[in-house]
Amino acid sequence: MGFFSSASQVAMSEAVPASKTMQTVFDETVNETERTRIARVAEYFNAPLSTLDGGEVDLLAWFDTNFPALKQIGAGPLPGADRSFWQSKSSYAKWREVVRRRIRTTLGVVVAKKALRERVDGWTPFLALLEDLSKDHGPVHPGTLGAIRTFSDRSRAAGLDPMDLTPDIVPAFLDGMPAHERAASATAIRALARHRVFPQIAAHLPPDFDPTYLVPAVRAPVPEPVRKMIADMVETARHDQSTYDDVSQSCSENFNARTAATYGAALIALARAAQDTGAADLASLNCLDSLFDTPVRIAAIRHWIDRSETDAGFSLRTAADYVRIIAQIGKANGLKTKKWLKNLKKNPHLQEGHASGEKMSAKNRTFCECLIHNPADVRTFLRQHVLYQERAKDILATDKALTTSQLRAARRLSTCAAFSALAIRGAGLRKGSALAAECSGTGQNFFRKTTGERKFFELRIPIKDMKGEYVELPPIHIRDDKYCGYEVLDWYLKTARPLFDFANPEFCEQEKCARATHLFVSERSARPLAGSMLYKWLTRSSAEIGLPMFPHNFRHGFATLLLARSWSNRGRAAAYLGCSVGVLDTYYGWIDKRQKLEEVQDLLAEALAGK
Repeated sequence: MGFFSSASQVAMSEAVPASKTMQTVFDETVNETERTRIARVAEYFNAPLSTLDGGEVDLLAWFDTNFPALKQIGAGPLPGADRSFWQSKSSYAKWREVVRRRIRTTLGVVVAKKALRERVDGWTPFLALLEDLSKDHGPVHPGTLGAIRTFSDRSRAAGLDPMDLTPDIVPAFLDGMPAHERAASATAIRALARHRVFPQIAAHLPPDFDPTYLVPAVRAPVPEPVRKMIADMVETARHDQSTYDDVSQSCSENFNARTAATYGAALIALARAAQDTGAADLASLNCLDSLFDTPVRIAAIRHWIDRSETDAGFSLRTAADYVRIIAQIGKANGLKTKKWLKNLKKNPHLQEGHASGEKMSAKNRTFCECLIHNPADVRTFLRQHVLYQERAKDILATDKALTTSQLRAARRLSTCAAFSALAIRGAGLRKGSALAAECSGTGQNFFRKTTGERKFFELRIPIKDMKGEYVELPPIHIRDDKYCGYEVLDWYLKTARPLFDFANPEFCEQEKCARATHLFVSERSARPLAGSMLYKWLTRSSAEIGLPMFPHNFRHGFATLLLARSWSNRGRAAAYLGCSVGVLDTYYGWIDKRQKLEEVQDLLAEALAGK
């Protein structure tokens, strides 16, 4: 056990008595409503509260294991889902919060935490400063302040002040924490590193405060000069020099900026693999040509194949994609890459990885198969934009000022409603294409239009924003006569979008800042909403309506529903998704096979009946 984990336990030991049971928690609770909620633990396990003591771990850890937080559950089922023990995720979350707080109170954790925060030490003025900087849309986000405050509790328990956060102390401190605390603490440390640009914050941190130790040991750092050479190489491959026009001094693009970032990441992975395997020394590298040589190629591919067997976040599909990208970028820069392509075609591991990229993932196929066989899920899937809107309207139907949590929930649900309306009543857009939509400004591609008495929204997706950039979608219309798509988007623009500060004219006028032009807006700036945030919001919102899904499930869901009706709908599905019929054949061939099997079964049943 490390020194810091021991110090933390000593600091808490006086406040965390042993041999507590859920019966103790129940007996020490006065509020009847809270007692009722605690009693549900006995109902869940069908056992007396006095027998529920956590076993070999403390009571709080036992509770967290059996009743994880919603973030850990994600889009998965709630505990006791087979018994429908909870009506919804929100009711589960409220119940868990109450019972967990009562357990913490009984164990003395609340008192211990209060005692820590009442200390006057190096954290006291620092936290006061951060709190001041978080007010009135200051540079420190309230969520960041909360993460740092929690980290300060752990630091205080170990006897560490902000000035003690040096590279020779913090790594050992983090190693002594449980995994979830270590990850949260790393987030807080990175936030402190970002905010060191403010002199008043930097004054509370050690001069050598540098969180580079947070980079996993398995990831070799890539020097900035090498990154610059990689960026130049990708930029060269990005432009088709054969189309250069000396008047405009421009040429056509082979791929867009988003794809360029992906290609750059593949070359950075190559550089790391070369360093990790000893095939190259990045510090002395002044040209990237050597990274394409045979010794580096063999070492890098072997390294990726080995990594796919031990790293859950790395797959053979990723390795195959790396090899394909490296060959493409190298060839565009005049390098010999035939052996890279030969490996991609001949190596059995890379073949397996390439093949896995040519078919639907098991997770997406499970979603599609469940959708086909459940009519209730189909109705929810096709009506979810209205369901999200109704939930958002319920929150906004008050004459009182919205709390912070209510405002965030309204923003989340209304954004999911508008995104779903685009996908369901418009076309099966990819996440990036939808988030690139602009409803004002010079780059506007989302318009409100009227033809006679008909009203509709029109979205134009440029071909550069299409994946693969080989199929251009026609203008997408969301009409006012089709299942509330127009109504939801109209409500979003008039009522919900102004809930975002940088889409609110009054806020922008008051703060003298630019207004957001994108349809979907970030909560913290005039930039478009991040794809990762939409992913989180839709995951949570869809789980609340009983159909857990991700943004990309819209595309798979629509294609599945069309092709399950008839395999002859491939042309319609391809037009709807903006892809080729060949892609549909590759990804959704299992539907055709299933239909053929069912047809054979019907024929055999008819033969058995003598028809």
